[in-house]
Amino acid sequence: MAHLKQNNYKEFYRSNGTDSPSIDSMMREVLHMLGNIDFEYEVEFDRIEKSTIDQDVKSYIKKKIIAAHHERREPYVELLTKLRQRQHRLSYQA
Repeated sequence: MAHLKQNNYKEFYRSNGTDSPSIDSMMREVLHMLGNIDFEYEVEFDRIEKSTIDQDVKSYIKKKIIAAHHERREPYVELLTKLRQRQHRLSYQA
């Protein structure tokens, strides 16, 4: 489960607004990260599902994988929500 480590989503924020990429490109990058996280989750979950370990152990591991998946995704989902809100606000200002 080493690949389920938490990524640092704060890399998408910049201190200087002029250096920041467009909201659209940031949203694409966040969606790409979410896709990678989901893919890694599916691979890990499938690997455990196909393993021959005891069902009780398998159930425990699957719960841990699910919890790690949600924990890893959450910051990106929150960031995507904020970006969509910002994009919405900017569309009304234009």
